[in-house]
Amino acid sequence: MLDKVKEIGKKVIPKNEVTIAIIERGEKQLFRLSVVIDVLYALMIYKLFTFLPNPEIDGFGRDEIYEVLTESYLNYTVIFIGIILIILYWGLSNRLFGNLKHTNSNHATLSILQIFSLMLYIYFVRLDAVFPGETILMVMQSIFLAIAGFFSIFSWHYALKSKLVSDAPTKKEKEDMYIKFLPEPVISLITIPLAFFGPDIWTLGWLLLIPAEIIVKKVTPKIKIEEKEV
Repeated sequence: MLDKVKEIGKKVIPKNEVTIAIIERGEKQLFRLSVVIDVLYALMIYKLFTFLPNPEIDGFGRDEIYEVLTESYLNYTVIFIGIILIILYWGLSNRLFGNLKHTNSNHATLSILQIFSLMLYIYFVRLDAVFPGETILMVMQSIFLAIAGFFSIFSWHYALKSKLVSDAPTKKEKEDMYIKFLPEPVISLITIPLAFFGPDIWTLGWLLLIPAEIIVKKVTPKIKIEEKEV
């Protein structure tokens, strides 16, 4: 009896058919997911700021301020790089979600996994602030940033294949999105071997993001929308 009911259900609603109810649920889920992700990004940026030396927590006074600022320059640099990278990933997330018309559970899972990767990155930033210059900590930061970046690419690819993207972007704009997501994960991979040459070289390696972003902007120029004659 149960098998007959399942067979009738398959005939009534094909497996690949997207019903109005599914689309409406996807739209609501997209809104909730966007809000949750925005909140998590804001919390991650706030958390990074809390890693900065604090006189009440770290126990230094007015006389030690100059010493703390000069001796902890590496910690400041790592934390500020972290803040900039999180903001960049937040921008990529907004770019991706801005082109979606709805989502589903699989796409939501990919988005949450990306956030989880960034949270693990922040965990290793915290350890790096406590144990500066440790190679393994720098390597782990680069690895989880790369993972988060590739999750962005895979999420966009899945959204295209699952027809979650709105009709607004042109075909070229959809293809260019792959290129726009590449700089962060690629540079993260490049910084992995640089970690073995010391924290200074590893930190300078992140400056490669600047020429990478410039190249992406030149490769993917903004498409001018031509007004069609009515």
